[in-house]
Formats: sequence, structure tokens, C-alpha cells
Amino acid sequence: MKFTKLTIALAAIFTAFAPMAQAQNISFRGGASRLLYDGRYFPELFGEGVSPIVPSFDLKIGWRGDSSSPIDRACGYPEYGIAFHLLGLADAVSVNGPGMGNVYSIYGYFDRPLVRAGGFSLGYSAGLGFGFSFSKNYDPVTNPWNIIISTPVNGHFSLGFHAEYALTEKYEAGLGLWFNHNSNGAVTFPNKGLNAFELALSLGMKNDGRKAGSKAAVRDDGFRRHFVFNVQASTGIMSNEALFDRMLEEEGRWVNERYMKYSLNLAALYKYSRTHATGLEFDLFATPFCDKIAENNGRGETYDPVSVGLSIVHEMRYHNFSTTLNLGRYLYDNDGLARNKKLYQMVTVKYHFPTLADTYLGFVLKAHKFKAAESFQICIGKSF
Repeated sequence: MKFTKLTIALAAIFTAFAPMAQAQNISFRGGASRLLYDGRYFPELFGEGVSPIVPSFDLKIGWRGDSSSPIDRACGYPEYGIAFHLLGLADAVSVNGPGMGNVYSIYGYFDRPLVRAGGFSLGYSAGLGFGFSFSKNYDPVTNPWNIIISTPVNGHFSLGFHAEYALTEKYEAGLGLWFNHNSNGAVTFPNKGLNAFELALSLGMKNDGRKAGSKAAVRDDGFRRHFVFNVQASTGIMSNEALFDRMLEEEGRWVNERYMKYSLNLAALYKYSRTHATGLEFDLFATPFCDKIAENNGRGETYDPVSVGLSIVHEMRYHNFSTTLNLGRYLYDNDGLARNKKLYQMVTVKYHFPTLADTYLGFVLKAHKFKAAESFQICIGKSF
């Protein structure tokens, strides 16, 4: 692979500053990522039926949970920290133009072990942050086939399952499978989204004073199962894709007009552990600019600004942070944003303020078909 000076510089900075930050754990993984084939753009960018396999690398700097904390004990002493990820798309051959350059991501992550036996451990990892595409971005003249991500700054989301084995008390090796997604959340078009599965080997150095296979003592920490209710409102900006497509086709110009998008969510969850709760959520979405969509998409249809859906929601909480995952189905939807969509997905990351009656702030990424981002919104809510 062709390493750039920026790649080497960023890796050097992370490595150099790790001791200064008194990081307990440092790990590196390297492997191969296969892009998920998408007929919307891959035929022109990479070729018909081609799903490129490219190299990928990840460097993590983390800390272990507090052994005296009930929630850390309940999570099996998870690891959290910051990471740098490189997706080597510069190695993917484009058939019609410059193609797409590497994607660099910096994100926060949370690793939780699920099973421990001797020196063996099995767990999952979730990450959320920012991706950066410094070269070969979309341009209607010089690089019109790269319609995956059109902005140099985008969002990064990852979810993975991995297994590790403690080689010694300090070092461990592992193997894992990750799903990585990059998108700008429909703030700017084109934005078909980048999705890839990554298979990688890892090597880690653990300085947390505990063997990888150690078990937390089981004890009653006073937690009792109960119901939780969330009320949440959110808003964000979206670009009018219908206008973008029309102007590009008729005038060859790249035009993004942005409008507000709103959501209201009411959830009832059953909290069966300190860290997990599952339930149902009523979702209401408002797209006030649906008349602008109708003006530009040429279908001659009339759209409604309000959509309603019902979703299964799962919430994972760690101290004052929480993440909710929604899988929903529309009960009514005709806002013109996409055709033949029935299911939607949402990922919400929140920070709770216990001193403010568990009010929280966060952001929401909504998508369709598990790959196409619809909107990115800022949310405010309260848990009861």
C-alpha cells in the first residue's frame, strides 16, 4: 500500500502522545476491507459487480473502567478511548476517472467484553466520530463518478465483534470483524454513503494491572429492574437531493439548498440491567420542505410533511453516556425523500446531566436500508 506522509504523521502523533496521556491500553489492527457493492454508483466508479477489497488499519488508545464502579463491574470492565482508522481506498482502481482517495477517521470507541475464559475473551466494539477525505472528492467536471461522499469532512460509525487471547499478562492478540460506515448525513449531495466490512488481526498492549481473563466478582449492587420513559425532540439541516439532481442534469452545476428537518420521539423501555434497556418508540418526523422536493423531482406528485413510525429501540448506558439503536417501520410516510421505503434505522448518542433531572443532549443519524443516510440532527431530551 502507498502510505502518505499524512498517514505516517498522524500515526506518529498518536504513538508519541499516548504515554503523556497515561493511556492504559494501546492496540493496533490491520486487515482487509471489502466495500459493499451498490448498483447506484459502483458500476461507474469501480466496474459492474465489483466490490473492491482494500487495506485498512486502526490504532486505539484506551483506558479501562474503574474497578470500584458498579456500572463498570456490570459491563465487565470495558475499555474506552480514542482511535485513528485508515481505509485505503486509494488502492481501489477506478474505471472512469480519478476514483476515490483514502478515508481517515478519528473516533471515540467503547469495547465491552461479553465472555471471558482463561486468557480468552469475546466482545463487541462500537465507535463514532469524524472521517476525512482529503483528496479525489466529488467534482461534476473532474471526478463525477465519485458520488459516495462529496465532502472532505463526514461522519464515521463502526460496529464490530472480536476475540482476543492473552499471550502474556501484558500483550494480547486478536481477530475481529467490523462494519464501517462513512457519510455526511445528507447535509451535502452527492452522498450515497460508504459501507465496508473489515476483517483484521490485532495486537494490543494492556497496562491496566489485570489479566485479560480475570473475572469481576458478582455482587448485589442495589440495582432493581424498572421502566424508563424518554421524550426527545431533534432538528437538523438537509440538502434537497431532488434540486441537486435536476440542476446537475440540466445545467451541470453542483447546487445544494439546505432546509430544516424535525423529529419528535416518545419511548418506553424496560431497564433490565444497569447498562441495557429495550422497548418501543413512537417516532414523528417533519419534512417542511417537501413541497420543494415536489417542485424539482419531476414526478408531479404531492407530498405530506409529516411521517409517522414505530420502532424497536435498544439503549446502552455507560455512566453519563448512552447510545440508542432503533429499527423502525413507517406507519405513514409520503415526504418525497425516498421511494418505496418501509424501514428506517437510527443511531443516537447522548450525554445525560443527572443534576438536571436526567436531561440529555446528543445527536441522531437516521438512515434507510441500513446504508443510505437520510439526516443528521441535534437532539435534546429527558428520561423519566
